[in-house]
Amino acid sequence: MKKLKEGYKKLSIQWKVAIATSFYILLVLLGAILFTAFSFEQKLLKERDQNTVENIKGIIESYKDSFIIRNLEKIDELVRNIKSIPSVQHVTVYDIDGRIIGDTDLSNLGKIENNLVDLFRKNGKSFVRKNGTIIDHFYSVLIDDEDVVGYVKTTYDYSIIKRNIDTEILRIIFQTLAIAMIVIGISAAGTFVISGYMTKPVVSLKEKITGLNLDNITKSLSVEKPLMETGNRECIKGVVKECWLASDSPEDTLDILGERAMTECKECEKFKNLTGDEIQQLSLSFYMMVASLKDYLRKLEEAHRERETLNCMATMGEMSAKIAHEIKNALYAIGNAANYMRKNIDNPFVNEFSTVIIEEVNRLNEMTVSFLNFSKLIEPKFKNGDLNSVVKKSVDLLREDIEIEGIKVITDLDPDLPEFKFDENLIKQVIFNLILNAIDAVKEKNSSDKYIKIGTYYDEKYDGTASVVLEVEDNGIGIKKEHRDKIFKPFFTTKSDGTGLGLPMVYKIIFSHGGMIDVISEYGKGSVFKIQFRIN
Repeated sequence: MKKLKEGYKKLSIQWKVAIATSFYILLVLLGAILFTAFSFEQKLLKERDQNTVENIKGIIESYKDSFIIRNLEKIDELVRNIKSIPSVQHVTVYDIDGRIIGDTDLSNLGKIENNLVDLFRKNGKSFVRKNGTIIDHFYSVLIDDEDVVGYVKTTYDYSIIKRNIDTEILRIIFQTLAIAMIVIGISAAGTFVISGYMTKPVVSLKEKITGLNLDNITKSLSVEKPLMETGNRECIKGVVKECWLASDSPEDTLDILGERAMTECKECEKFKNLTGDEIQQLSLSFYMMVASLKDYLRKLEEAHRERETLNCMATMGEMSAKIAHEIKNALYAIGNAANYMRKNIDNPFVNEFSTVIIEEVNRLNEMTVSFLNFSKLIEPKFKNGDLNSVVKKSVDLLREDIEIEGIKVITDLDPDLPEFKFDENLIKQVIFNLILNAIDAVKEKNSSDKYIKIGTYYDEKYDGTASVVLEVEDNGIGIKKEHRDKIFKPFFTTKSDGTGLGLPMVYKIIFSHGGMIDVISEYGKGSVFKIQFRIN
């Protein structure tokens, strides 16, 4: 039994449904057959019993005259005819005085049963006595329904009638069972096919899940696009532009929905109407769950990265603040000493090395100032302003540096960009850093067609939130994949003369404005830095 249970567990849904349905049909048919057989047996027993009695009465009625004229030959014929009825075991014929004038056992002829007449007077003209399955029927032979001319006693075995009926019923049951097995086989095959069709979405989902990561699971939806043909693609909940079930790119719409897919879609009337039965709803609900999980993991990763970056900034800021002053004082003394040597000692070697010392002191001094600036707590002075105006001013200040390198500047500024509160000086510093980085990246690639594109636009989400977006794009060398998560960490740089504080400072400023910064880059092709300022 244990092995059967384990084997059943390993079967597919198709086989389980087919076996369970077949077993259920078998139980129903067996119950119906047994109930019908029992009812039929009782009915037949009653009918056969009545037929036996009617046949005996009919034979007796046809031999009335033999009793009147005492035709013993005919009486003997009466006994034989009654005895020929199935299940009749004994027949006795009496005259009016209770003398036996006919019997299946000839040795009983002539015997007298003294109490027979009294027995009929007591029980009536016809009566029955039962002893288990043996039944005795007593009949009065009447002329004109009044005058008694004789008596007949028949004995038959009720079990013989039952046995004959059971034999006939068993034959019918076997035939019915053969038909039932054919019906069960056809039902099992039909159930197997139907259940296979019904469970196809679940099986398809299982195949897509196996060996895939979260990104590829939702992308596998594109195989079925559009999932449902419908004239109305609008999202009736208003959380996305169009319902993902009717979308040509359901995976993209699901990514936009994120965790809202589980809260909004499962209660949506359109979802219930388009998805069909519970199995298909289960299959598509899994995609919604994956979208929600991806959204959660994405937010968790962003929060972790943000916390890691801020912790690193805080640590480096504290360290920078402590050592920067000491370094700055030492550099000041070294620089003054080198400058004094260069001015007062007329020696070419002293002049050469003192110049090197002064240059390195200046470089270290700039780095120290950067450390000090980075360690300071940024407190933006918010004021309503026009981001487009800040972008234009910043580009104009750096235009000469850009054009010297033969780089084309493209600006795509949204004229309808709303004003919002920000610190103009800090945002100008952000734009400066991003453009300078873009110049270095383009120079490093050294392609014939060099460009830097700066754009702004207003982004209103389907959930009612809105942002002002600033993008700085270049077709420079790009960022290697393994460096992408490190560029906002302090002191990480791939430049030989870089401090590794430019992009961390940008991140710090954007964070102080409650914004978000993201980078899309492919090594060898270029980068796009995207900054979002939430304005409502």
